[in-house]
Amino acid sequence: MSKTRNYPNPDSDARVLSTALRKLCLPKWIWRAGVIAITALVWLWIGQQILTVGKLIRYDGLQPLGEQVVSFMTRINPYLWMGVVAILTLIVLSLLRAWFKTSVRNGRQSIVSVTVVQNLAKNLSPEGIDVLKWVWQQDDGPVTIGDLLRTRDQIRSGRVRKLAMARSQHRLLEEALASASIEPAQAEESSNTDSRPIPTVTVRE
Repeated sequence: MSKTRNYPNPDSDARVLSTALRKLCLPKWIWRAGVIAITALVWLWIGQQILTVGKLIRYDGLQPLGEQVVSFMTRINPYLWMGVVAILTLIVLSLLRAWFKTSVRNGRQSIVSVTVVQNLAKNLSPEGIDVLKWVWQQDDGPVTIGDLLRTRDQIRSGRVRKLAMARSQHRLLEEALASASIEPAQAEESSNTDSRPIPTVTVRE
């Protein structure tokens, strides 16, 4: 966002919001990182166990099908179980990804405390507060972490300048409408004045 004369501190407001977001989101980040790390370690152990057990499998029961079948299955046995582990790994990653996206979405919907909003009101510039009010849908409930994230992004993308431009344009249009409504009224008043009958004066002798 380019700095303007009317809004010289967009970076400052973005830093204030980033600091507040770090404090609010840090516990959730630690929790997600812990779940991902534990899941990865557990799955690595399970995968190793599957490969170890797979190496012990013998195909002697396939002797009626011939020595070639037994030899072929024995030869591809390591790759077979590696394929099983790979498929299961993709399933685990898919489930973990779905959980992560749900956790992030729920985190964005977390309500921000009154204390945090009070601190933001003290540290943000009037323009930054204006953007926060524009982002926040009051009828939907209290301020959320998602509102703060969107506010920071909007400040960085030049929302202050866009709001000022929109209000200026709205004011010009309102003034044009007001001017247009005054002119017919004045014309009607002038017409009524011109159409009044001229009084006659009778001279008595």
